[in-house]
Amino acid sequence: MTFSRRHATQALLAGLVSGCAGAPREPVLSINLAQVQPTAPSPTGTRLETAFDAALRMTVPVHLGQRGPFAFVVDTGANRTVIGAETADRCGLGSDGSAPVHGIAGSQSAPLVRVPRLRVGQVQSHNLSLPVLPRASLGADGLLGIDVLKGRRMRLDFRGNTFEIGPSTVGASVGRGTDTRIPDRRQGVIVPAQYRSGQLVIFDADVAGTPVRAFLDSGSQVTCGNPVLRQLLIQQRPELAERFTPTQLISATGQTASAELAALPRLRLGGMALYNVRAAFAPLHIFSLWGLDDRPAILVGIDVLREFDDVTLDFGRREVVFVRSRRRAAA
Repeated sequence: MTFSRRHATQALLAGLVSGCAGAPREPVLSINLAQVQPTAPSPTGTRLETAFDAALRMTVPVHLGQRGPFAFVVDTGANRTVIGAETADRCGLGSDGSAPVHGIAGSQSAPLVRVPRLRVGQVQSHNLSLPVLPRASLGADGLLGIDVLKGRRMRLDFRGNTFEIGPSTVGASVGRGTDTRIPDRRQGVIVPAQYRSGQLVIFDADVAGTPVRAFLDSGSQVTCGNPVLRQLLIQQRPELAERFTPTQLISATGQTASAELAALPRLRLGGMALYNVRAAFAPLHIFSLWGLDDRPAILVGIDVLREFDDVTLDFGRREVVFVRSRRRAAA
């Protein structure tokens, strides 16, 4: 079994300077994923046409300058927004040098292009220098990364089929509880997060009782764990050693990594627990890049995020809100 970039861990674009213009009073962009045609703007935001890609990742319409819309995957695992080579050519974007791009199996140099303005609805970022990779590797016209999401609030409403992006609620009361161990069926569970390598990382998480650092990666179809986590799971449950099957991961940079696929006994994120989640285990380059070769860590992909009805990432407040799914048991 082989997972391409559309079906595996996305390339981590770490160590590159982000260029997000955070407008404190910008409106919320609300996108109805069930719509086929755009609808009229609502008082609370703008509704635009969008869809799910083949890997069921959320895609949103993005304008580059006066061109577009282009289908960009919402990718909370990418430090930088990435543009497909064909998209960059269509927009006539000027060269801006090159920079190393880190993927799951290593790093390579990629060309950069200068983007004067990137717009998603009324949410805008300006004067970006973005890496370019082949569209076939990205599985979309581009990836919408943390440089655009940083300092903002993003909501993935899987039950209502909507995507929202707007100002962070930092400094404002959101009317929710703060105990990550006691789920609220109506309002969800708030899980505090911290920044690490530009990512929001959940520390209140474990796999079968083993504490892990959980990175949320909406651009990856499959959840991935590092070898330390694999070894600890086998020590706790020796029978798991017979249940791993070989697979292969392919990054956006075209590099490959051998991996083993297995079902996790339990994955807990704050007060929410999921069972029998399929995960790939491999000594990924990005785990080394983040300095996590010696402690258990996991990349939580869109396969896990879709098990919740609603997931909100507030980058300003540094917290994630999970709303209980009706399809899976929670603890």
